[in-house]
Parts: sequence; structure tokens; C-alpha cells
Amino acid sequence: MYRNRWNYWSCSKLADSIRGTEKPFALGLKEWEVWHNESKQKHPFRYYLAENGLKTLQNIIYFPYDVYHTIEVYIRNRYIDRTHLIKTGLKPGEYYEFDTKILNGLFNELVDYVETEISHTMKVYQDRNYLFKNGRCKRAGLDHLDWAINLTFGSDYGINEDDPDYNKPTPQAISAMIIKELYLWWTEKRPNRVDPMSFYDEKERVNSFDKVHMIETQYHQEDTDMLIKLITIRQDIWC
Repeated sequence: MYRNRWNYWSCSKLADSIRGTEKPFALGLKEWEVWHNESKQKHPFRYYLAENGLKTLQNIIYFPYDVYHTIEVYIRNRYIDRTHLIKTGLKPGEYYEFDTKILNGLFNELVDYVETEISHTMKVYQDRNYLFKNGRCKRAGLDHLDWAINLTFGSDYGINEDDPDYNKPTPQAISAMIIKELYLWWTEKRPNRVDPMSFYDEKERVNSFDKVHMIETQYHQEDTDMLIKLITIRQDIWC
């Protein structure tokens, strides 16, 4: 759906006044269920008007635009952005092993997520003068991650000060920390790794070969560990 969470009429201040209860900014699945049940019990009819009535009215009014937007998004995803494909970012015309394609493909998608997807959510902050080039902005993506990293449980999440989770990082904050770590590793740390062959010395072929092999093994293990970490948080990479 093209509308973000706070574009929904059922999430507006008008809905809060009709419902008689304020809708939190964000909650976990169980917490949302509790909030809905409590709101429904307090004012059943007002809850129905705010949650169902406003939602139905908005869907009717927005129906023509929704149809147009659905067609527009399909054409763009299918023929322009081709979002059904994983782009490796590797140089065309050369042969690559399967493991190389997996590593580059998944981390290239992560880079796209940071620099193109979540970066666009920061466009509203015009005071920061984000410079987008070909729809990409590294700084905006990292700023979004920094914002998410600082999210903690509080009143916006329905958490009171006496709750043990109060002021602790949210699941989104924890995921953002890992995403940022992986992104910086792939874009800054990994490209600057020392070439193992730089340690090779023709005069000490046996010892230097062992050292080269040891470093290559360490690099391979590091790639594997980071790839596993990326796979583990894949469900948290969304907009």
C-alpha cells in the first residue's frame, strides 16, 4: 500500500477523538492486540466508527487513485526497477562462482535498501540538504538507521516508566544496529581489506604461502559470518 501508517484516517487525531482513546505510535503484535481489545471495550461503537468507518470511507474515496497507483507500481516494478530480480553488482562479461554471486547479490540488495529505500523516508528533512544522485543517498540512509537505533520503549509504545522494558532499545533499534554494521562492513571495511598476496615472499615460499592461506581462510570465514548475520535479520529489512 502506498500510504504510510500515519496517512491512514484511522490513525489520525480525528480518529483518536472519535474513538475516545489515543492510538500509540508503535507496539508489538501482542501489545496491539491488548490495545485494540481495551479500546473496543471502553467505547465499542466509537471504536467501530474510528477503526472501520473511517477506513471504509477512505478506501471508497481513494479507490480511483489506488487503482492507478497499483498499475503504476506494477509497471515500474516489472519493467523499470525489476524488483523481482537480485542484482549482484558484479562486472558483466566475466565468470563468477556460485558463492561469489550469493555474497555480492545479497549484500548489493542490502546497499540498495539503505541507499534507495529507507533513504527516501528522510527526504522530508529538507534542512539536512540530502543530495540524491540517481535516486540514491548514502547519508540519508545512514541517518535513518541512526534514528532507528535510538528508538527506545516509552509512552509512544504504551510502556510506562515502571515497566522493565522502559527506555530499552526496541526490536527495530536492534535490527538497525545490525543493518548499519553490515552495510558499513560491506561498503567500507571489506573493500579495504589487505590483499593476502601482499604477504607472499618468494624467498620464504613455504612460510609465506601458509600465511596467505591463513588470511584467505579468515576472510572467507568473515564473509560467511556476515552473510549468516544478514540472513538472520532478513525479515527485519523492510520499509
